[in-house]
Amino acid sequence: MTAPMTAESTTQPPSPQPHFVLAPLAAHGHVIPMVDLAGLLAAHGARASLVTTPLNATRLRGVADKAAREKLPLEIVELPFSPAVAGLPSDCQNADKLSEDAQLTPFLIAMRALDAPFEAYVRALERRPSCIISDWCNTWAAGVAWRIGIPRLFFHGPSCFYSLCDLNAVVHGLHEQIVADDEQETTYVVPRMPVRVTVTKGTAPGFFNFPGYEALRDEAIEAMLAADGVVVNTFLDLEAQFVACYEAALGKPNICKMA
Repeated sequence: MTAPMTAESTTQPPSPQPHFVLAPLAAHGHVIPMVDLAGLLAAHGARASLVTTPLNATRLRGVADKAAREKLPLEIVELPFSPAVAGLPSDCQNADKLSEDAQLTPFLIAMRALDAPFEAYVRALERRPSCIISDWCNTWAAGVAWRIGIPRLFFHGPSCFYSLCDLNAVVHGLHEQIVADDEQETTYVVPRMPVRVTVTKGTAPGFFNFPGYEALRDEAIEAMLAADGVVVNTFLDLEAQFVACYEAALGKPNICKMA
């Protein structure tokens, strides 16, 4: 004899709380918007964990305390980090601690050492995160997401206009043209833009345009194209045509806009 179905027996178990793990570059221009994004996610009921160096974790203690007071599921996760592995002073745990331009490359190299503690943190979680949001400069976080099999969003801090210029300049070979030209004032047209955009060698778009940064640039572009979606800062009412072109260039209609 079959027991009658009741409302209680047919009720589905509640869905697990979404959990986003955010991995910004340790630099104010990257950490601040990522903290804002974590706050937005937490305010909508998702758990948000932002991983960073010990120095930044200390600086962000007020953010974590405020979230706790407001009962928001936002946490700051401190990962072990030693800039000494790249020959930097022990306090170089944020870009604002770099005293000269020559320290930038060692700093980015040191940041790569976060991949092991980051992977250990993710694997130790009781439940696998719903999504990892990796910074443009943190290709090591993209590798962790791929190895564990977690969906990943790619975070790009600049506007869609800038991001589209950068992407098209790389994909269509503009950077190689500019590097090969000794003239500083030669103007170039950025390809595949919805409006005409001209640049010079000194104003070419992109973070890694200097000699020696080609591998970092190519890794970042590869991580962006391989992501499940892209998060960008944009004033959508001012950039609608560039957002549409950026989505088309990436082949990803699921760009998330932070207005």
